[in-house]
Amino acid sequence: MNLAQARTCFPIVQQRIYCNNAAIAPLATPTRQAMEQVLAQLSEFGPPTNWQEWVGALGRVRSTLARLVGASPAEIAFTKNTSEGLATLAQGIAWRPGDRIVTFDCEFPANLYPWLALRSRGVVVDLLPAAALTDLEQIRRACRGARLLSISFVQYVSGFRADLGAIGAICRETGTWFLVDAIQGLGAFPVDVKRAGIHALAADGHKWLTAPEGAAFLFVDEALLPHLTPAEVGWLSVAAWDDITASQRAAAAGSLTWRPGAARFECGTLNYVGLIGLGAAVELLLSVGIEAIAAHLLALGDRLISGLRQQGCELLLLADAPQHRSGITSFRHPAQGADHLVARLEAAHIVCSNRDGWVRCSPHLYNAPEEMDRLLASLF
Repeated sequence: MNLAQARTCFPIVQQRIYCNNAAIAPLATPTRQAMEQVLAQLSEFGPPTNWQEWVGALGRVRSTLARLVGASPAEIAFTKNTSEGLATLAQGIAWRPGDRIVTFDCEFPANLYPWLALRSRGVVVDLLPAAALTDLEQIRRACRGARLLSISFVQYVSGFRADLGAIGAICRETGTWFLVDAIQGLGAFPVDVKRAGIHALAADGHKWLTAPEGAAFLFVDEALLPHLTPAEVGWLSVAAWDDITASQRAAAAGSLTWRPGAARFECGTLNYVGLIGLGAAVELLLSVGIEAIAAHLLALGDRLISGLRQQGCELLLLADAPQHRSGITSFRHPAQGADHLVARLEAAHIVCSNRDGWVRCSPHLYNAPEEMDRLLASLF
């Protein structure tokens, strides 16, 4: 599928110019249809009498997500959202007083509060300034002696895209676990967890993966898995989960045996309908190609940046190099506030958002170059 064909899969393009994927993405028709098929089955016939059909369907989604990030299916766990994935990591490690975590003060709260909460257990949290995102040597110094570094693939306001390969190399050098909050970049730009040396990655589906809310996943590298204990334990956490009588007897007789792989972090019944939608959404993106989507987004960004500069706008760019740009372009005007500009765009059926006084534009694969021209023409 090419980009023009993908655009026809998103009905929203007939209604408005939607440039708010960094908040919540619209659904594609194949994604909706995949979910509706499940809902029709439940409504008209009830769940399959053979529950292995559901297990097999979710197994295919697990494989799709593994393909997206370059992992094995056994390293993928389903979660409700990015926050749950990050909290699973924060609460699952056996921390010792004096352990040190490195992160950044500009992170979205989902990738900040779980680490700050560990201060009550004697863990030291080093908050590097946003300027350190572009300073690999400062990151290297901070990682020496640190147990873990956590960073967003893409920052939610500035749109700065981290060099995961370079940071992964630093973490290998310093013996630091490397965790990534990928929600603002996954689906828009390629990620290879093995090549980058990422130990864990969390992402929800409702932004750049164009999937429904409440359907997310957590990648945990097999090397990190022995160092994690499930913080939430339920009937799906154990090895014999599919034989309840056997699992109960084993649990009563001794210690719990965790389910193999990352699936041990799935403590209970999953959002089956949402996860089916997530799988369909990711399949669509993969059919287009993440590299092609990335090139398209950078080209849209070039068009926006050029026009905004001509209007005298200030751009929130921590680094202007293409390798650090993403699908997010944030700006402000010297004479007009962000609320006013966002409302002006809304009146023209163009959707952006106000983040901390910056107008944040975040188009995706279905947006056309001429829509960026219309956005610019509608601003002032």
